[in-house]
Amino acid sequence: MAITRSIRNKLFLLLILMGSVPLIIVIMASAINNTNSLEKKAETIGLLKNSIVSQHITELCEKNFHMLRALALNQTLINYLQNPAPELLPEIQNLLRDTNTIFHDKNLTALTGADANQIVRTDNGPLVNLSGRQHFHEAMQGRSFVSDIMTSRSSGKKIVVLEVPVTDKVNHPIGMVQRNFNLNILQDFIKDYDTDDISIIIMDRQGKTIAHSDEPNLDFDAESATDGRYKYIADTIRGDSGTLRIKIDNKDSIASYSRNWITDWIIVTVQPYNQILEEVYLGIFRAVVLGMVILMLIFVLAYVLSIRATKPIIEITSAADKIISGNGKIDKIEIDSDDEFGQMAAAFNKIRSARDAYQLESELDTLTKLYNKSTTQNIGKMKLKNFQNMKDNDTIMAFYVIDLDHFKDANDTYGHQFGDKVLVEFSRNLRKKFRPNDCIGRFGGDEFVVIIDNLPSIEIVNRKARDIKKVAQDLVIDGIPAGVTASVGVAIIPQDGLDYETVFKAADEALYHVKQNGRNGYYYNGADGIN
Repeated sequence: MAITRSIRNKLFLLLILMGSVPLIIVIMASAINNTNSLEKKAETIGLLKNSIVSQHITELCEKNFHMLRALALNQTLINYLQNPAPELLPEIQNLLRDTNTIFHDKNLTALTGADANQIVRTDNGPLVNLSGRQHFHEAMQGRSFVSDIMTSRSSGKKIVVLEVPVTDKVNHPIGMVQRNFNLNILQDFIKDYDTDDISIIIMDRQGKTIAHSDEPNLDFDAESATDGRYKYIADTIRGDSGTLRIKIDNKDSIASYSRNWITDWIIVTVQPYNQILEEVYLGIFRAVVLGMVILMLIFVLAYVLSIRATKPIIEITSAADKIISGNGKIDKIEIDSDDEFGQMAAAFNKIRSARDAYQLESELDTLTKLYNKSTTQNIGKMKLKNFQNMKDNDTIMAFYVIDLDHFKDANDTYGHQFGDKVLVEFSRNLRKKFRPNDCIGRFGGDEFVVIIDNLPSIEIVNRKARDIKKVAQDLVIDGIPAGVTASVGVAIIPQDGLDYETVFKAADEALYHVKQNGRNGYYYNGADGIN
């Protein structure tokens, strides 16, 4: 009874003190919190919209780049650039027209020689010399490139050009293929995506306007379409993304900016600051009303809560029982007090920590701290299920099965402790090569599994396989080269299957193929031999 009365008295006094706080403090705190929260919300919304617009730009560019790279590898096109035989021109013209048919648009596709003179255009327009264009010089340096906005020499329209170099057998540029980017696609996209209170602006590297959601009739045949009236924003920003307070079109605004990693264009989401202030004023009004209600109800609530002072004790005890029995997820109790509540909370948190530590230990490999076999299998199945459920999925997944070559020799030569250090160091360095959401697990012994998803191309699959090999080759333990290499079997999803057992079998067979052909390499179905 004394314990109950002590806790009851503390609760009653605490609630009375909270109710006696001057109303002005409630109002000021509410205003400050609302302002900070709304500014953070505006920043989050702006950066999210920027991310979506940037992803759209990236997808458009990559779609065009994929097709241009395929054209650049066409042997007929390469032969013509090296030896311009007239009889090859009709085939090249058909090849470029087929490209436009695939895209279902009227954008220009063109082939240009190393002398900067256009050879073929799909729009049958006049052939022009591109020696003064930056994208041509980038191509002659062997680089793919997305240009800033420019005026077409043949049509006079505002365009953006994507180009890919065409190279000979020794990788020397002998020409380029290009597609003109339809700016109306971006204009229509951001117009459909913006809202009445938010504007989206896209600028090129020079600060010229590529698209503006508040100007649906932006004329890309006019000089005004590429004016630099927002260049001061580009001159003000720092870094690749962030938020700043700035005047835009004479309005105090919050501007969230990001750079697209392919084009280096700047995407700016603009939100008028007066909208935030209106919400703050509304929040202050609500705080006043709430404060008055609290003042009227505080004494009643204090009395009721003090009578029920023992209820938290029962709840804490019940939560502890759930933890011991393994039922339910219980959050940590935060009570900064030295009374009975504090003592019970401390005991509760110790029990909770012990349970969490046990659960974590059951998910990880004891030695390497990677996922254990069971957890890796569960994550792999989940990733495969998510992959199958994705609509319009143009990405791939990669499943790597890794075996350390010569590990037994190192273990026998330097002892088991050295072998354990090899496994730990290999695991630690392996984690550095992958994203936080990639699954890296140890199946036992010197066998590891890596599962990565959302990959745009097979080039990244190959690069990651090479990274795994390098991690093994570079291992040094206590100043002694570990002397191990890595054999890597790779399965590509969806081409090697969509369920876990099928994919694992494909990767395991690929590993066996590497082992049978000299080890220290990687292989997957369709690869050009052991790499």
